[in-house]
Amino acid sequence: MELDEMKQAWARMDLRQDGMEALLRQDFRDRRMDKLRSALRRNLWWQAVEIAGWLVFVVFAASFWVEHRHVTHLLVIGLLLHVYGIAGIWSGATQLLLLGRIYLFDAPVMVLQRRLAQLRRFRTVSTLALGLPWWFLWLLVPLVALTWSSGVDMFAGGAGWIWANMAVGAVGTGFSLWLARRLATRPIRQPWLRRMVDDMSGCSLARVSRQLDEIARFEHE
Repeated sequence: MELDEMKQAWARMDLRQDGMEALLRQDFRDRRMDKLRSALRRNLWWQAVEIAGWLVFVVFAASFWVEHRHVTHLLVIGLLLHVYGIAGIWSGATQLLLLGRIYLFDAPVMVLQRRLAQLRRFRTVSTLALGLPWWFLWLLVPLVALTWSSGVDMFAGGAGWIWANMAVGAVGTGFSLWLARRLATRPIRQPWLRRMVDDMSGCSLARVSRQLDEIARFEHE
């Protein structure tokens, strides 16, 4: 074989290898993106269900305070629950919007990573903001439900016990805020704390983040 023919054969082999590498890279990216979109789709459905749950909660709170508007403490508690439910709807709708920006619009991996980080930060903050009141709501919501279903004011005879539990809730809220600030100002090395933060931001979103990281590393190799 002449030297020129050998060079042409080598060039064709290099082209085929480059083509195969490009196909393999594209196949890897497509499979990872399919898994990512599947996880995001589940998040979208779950977020819609969560918003529906918050709507039910708001309707319940509104019907309670309207029915008991002539009793001051029941009116105040019902209005507070109503506001809390509206905050939950706002949080769910915002997360649905942020998820839609990732799921519906194709973009470079770095842009998707930035949008996902924004979503995870918002979910962590909103989970903390909506979770802290449960130091108090764990007692108030069942009492409201019992008052609404039985027609008997469950708050009337147990004011001392209720206020004692509210004091415990205030201490728990303060501790939770202190822990959240402590975690926010230093890297998390303990596995159980990392899992807790992942739970707050969404475990499925943590998996999506890892898949995007894999795609980004693969594209830069």
